[in-house]
Amino acid sequence: MLDIQDRSLVAKTRSRIGRFFSFPTLLVAVLLASPFFSSSNVWRGAPILRDPDIWWHMRNAETLLDTHHFITTDTYSFTTRGQHWIDPEWLAEIPYYLGFHLGGERGLFFVMLGAFECIILGVLLLAIRRSRDFKAAYVATWITVLLAVINFGPRTVLFGWICFVAELLILQAFQKNRLYLWLLVPLFALWINLHGSWMIGFVFFVLYAASGLVEGSWGSITAQRWTPAQMRQLTAVGLASTAALFVNPYGWRLVVYPFDMAFQQKLGVSVGEEWQSVNFHFSNGKIFFTVLAGLALLSLLRRRRWSLQELLFALMAVYSGLSYVRFLFLAGIVLCPIIAAEIAALPALMSDSKRNRPMLNAALIALLWSIVFHRFPANAALQSGIETDFPSGAFRRLSTFDSQARVFNAYFYGGYMIWNTRNIPTFIDSRTDIFEHHGVLHDYVRAIDIEDTLGMLDKYRIQYVFFPKEDAVVYLLQHTSGWKVNYDDGNAVILERVRSL
Repeated sequence: MLDIQDRSLVAKTRSRIGRFFSFPTLLVAVLLASPFFSSSNVWRGAPILRDPDIWWHMRNAETLLDTHHFITTDTYSFTTRGQHWIDPEWLAEIPYYLGFHLGGERGLFFVMLGAFECIILGVLLLAIRRSRDFKAAYVATWITVLLAVINFGPRTVLFGWICFVAELLILQAFQKNRLYLWLLVPLFALWINLHGSWMIGFVFFVLYAASGLVEGSWGSITAQRWTPAQMRQLTAVGLASTAALFVNPYGWRLVVYPFDMAFQQKLGVSVGEEWQSVNFHFSNGKIFFTVLAGLALLSLLRRRRWSLQELLFALMAVYSGLSYVRFLFLAGIVLCPIIAAEIAALPALMSDSKRNRPMLNAALIALLWSIVFHRFPANAALQSGIETDFPSGAFRRLSTFDSQARVFNAYFYGGYMIWNTRNIPTFIDSRTDIFEHHGVLHDYVRAIDIEDTLGMLDKYRIQYVFFPKEDAVVYLLQHTSGWKVNYDDGNAVILERVRSL
């Protein structure tokens, strides 16, 4: 027989187990497993291997760690070699390189997955704190997961979104404890070295501060003025955060880089798929429309009152998401807490069952993650994903060419050439900024649009052309005298000039 002390200990242990393996814990486990089941492409390696940027990002990190010098000039292409260039995402590149260095493609996947899970957990926390209802927050967080597909991959921007979520958590806590606001200063000092999305964070900080400059009520919109002490702190933190932006290896150049991209890189933005406006005929557009329609319907049913800060945040998020597909993730992060608050007010979700089955929850969690680990792709499976977009045979053929060979390569192939065929400089790659500033991107677009393809190939004294087999450039050169097929694997073609310039 157990004495009273033993029974008390058993009861406490069961209580701890019950809390640890509660139903919310099971739901969070399902949420964290969502990247593994969101797309069958995960198992073909596409989220890792299809992104053309990750390869030159890792090459940058390798160069930095090997030489201990920050990159200041282009050494990867023959069209802009030696021209000034800064690496605006140098710090975010290092985790991906270390992951790949230690674990190959699997290590790369782990880094990406870790960053993605941090964002999702942060969004869930934002929604819980805003709605004070776990179930409502959980449902709303799934919306963010669905909208996050555009950034699902080994993207440096994931570290930017982690910083953005951290900023929203700090702003959310400001009115309860003003000391938290000072955390924005080191956050921006870190953020600018990770990704240019720091500018988005600064815009939201300005909107947050501006929302308290007025006080009043306008229909369903309300605003409360900051106290003098709050306003002084917001001003001080804003100035200190601005100064913190200059704590980077490139000084003012890194600070102005996002503005250069926004206002000076028009062609690069226009040719990038993720910089296109939302197309409501595609799945992500339909999901976003459903989210906006649902939010509007819930607001009308409740006739809720919006704070000016919440309204400004929502409008900026919706505008960004509609303008550029890549900002659907941003929209999901911002709108999730607002939607959670709306869902929490629905009577159907107010009831909460007190029954808990920790052993069943533990078994389901174990089953779920055993499936994940069983299906987790090995390096060999991930490497095979290269073949679809980056045919290894074609890159092996490239590596046999003379290092002085001038190869006119497809934009999508450039990043992998930087990583895999290091002796062959690229014509262009997805470091769009430097090529636009020096006119190379303009010439590339003229060539692939068949406006002056032969003229551009002559201008740059091109010896080889490396493009997907179905591309119009390949068709043109196959029907043009002076060119012959050097390599053809059914996916990619290398054409060689047989007549000297």
